[in-house]
Amino acid sequence: MSDHPFIKDEPPKPGAAPMKPSTERLRPLRTPAPARVQVDGEGFPVELLRRGKRFRVISVRERWRIDDEWWRNPISREYYALVLEDGRPVILYKDLLGGGWFSQ
Repeated sequence: MSDHPFIKDEPPKPGAAPMKPSTERLRPLRTPAPARVQVDGEGFPVELLRRGKRFRVISVRERWRIDDEWWRNPISREYYALVLEDGRPVILYKDLLGGGWFSQ
């Protein structure tokens, strides 16, 4: 169990509708775009500025790290699958080598 308030790794509540498998086909992520992100003291995203509006992050659904292609062009990113206050899902990553946040 995580101690961070945004990470939800608890079992579903009794009576909650089960998650249904997606019927959509897999699709590639969009080309990364720079993102303006505010983080908490632990580095977790808590707010996203998008199109001049601020959106609070209400949940971190998943977090993962990718370190790849060290022999060519190194990539080191920490990804976050978020839910914003309006219910919209968003995928962000922090570039751990060059700095900065990006949305996909």
